Amino acid sequence: MKSIQPYFKLSLNLAAVAVLFFCSVAVAKAGDAKLHRFYENAKVGYKDASGKVVVPAKYYAGSEFIGGYAIVVDNNKRGFLNETGEVAIALQYEDAGPFVNGIAKVMLNKKYGFINTEGKWLAEPKYDFAEDFNEGLAVVKLDGKYGYLNTSCTNAIAPAYDNARNFSKGMAAAKKGNLWGYIDTKGNWVIQPKYQDAYNFSSSGTARITLNNELFLIDTHGNVQQKIEMKHEEEEGERKRVH
Repeated sequence: MKSIQPYFKLSLNLAAVAVLFFCSVAVAKAGDAKLHRFYENAKVGYKDASGKVVVPAKYYAGSEFIGGYAIVVDNNKRGFLNETGEVAIALQYEDAGPFVNGIAKVMLNKKYGFINTEGKWLAEPKYDFAEDFNEGLAVVKLDGKYGYLNTSCTNAIAPAYDNARNFSKGMAAAKKGNLWGYIDTKGNWVIQPKYQDAYNFSSSGTARITLNNELFLIDTHGNVQQKIEMKHEEEEGERKRVH
């Protein structure tokens, strides 16, 4: 089965697109920001509500403001602007995520860590992979195993899994050996590992899983709610993906 890690090891330019797509999804949350992104000559800058240019269009890429900060990219390095348009945290990182409750993941020298809004390390860059915080926990990978940090950037769940995904509905898909199950915020198995693949729970309380090369939706108790019918081409792709 494929690990989720290669998905995140994109080229720098593609990683920028992925990060900024995520940030664009959060534009609705950034509606009260003082500055807003604009494009000119394939570069990104920022204007205030009156349309006055505060930051000239000079960045290769840039997000909208989320949590009071915008990620900007230049020369394949990422940093953060504050809402006055000043560089709050210098462009020095190979990857960066938006601030979530004052914490952002960043990559430096090919390792991930977490910083606060002053750019100070809350967790030193030692992780091979990291996710943004979700429901107060962030996935990290260390020495080949996945675990979770809390918002104090200490281990909430020590790295012990062969793969792991974000928490949703108080549960997270985690992989042990070749099988996926679901854990709670203490790392206890709520649904024992028995799936070929498993994904996050949606807002409706269902998650997609793969069992015996077939797709199903389950509830938070592991009860099957629906079988997902696939076309022949999708079935072949699913078989190749989970083996």
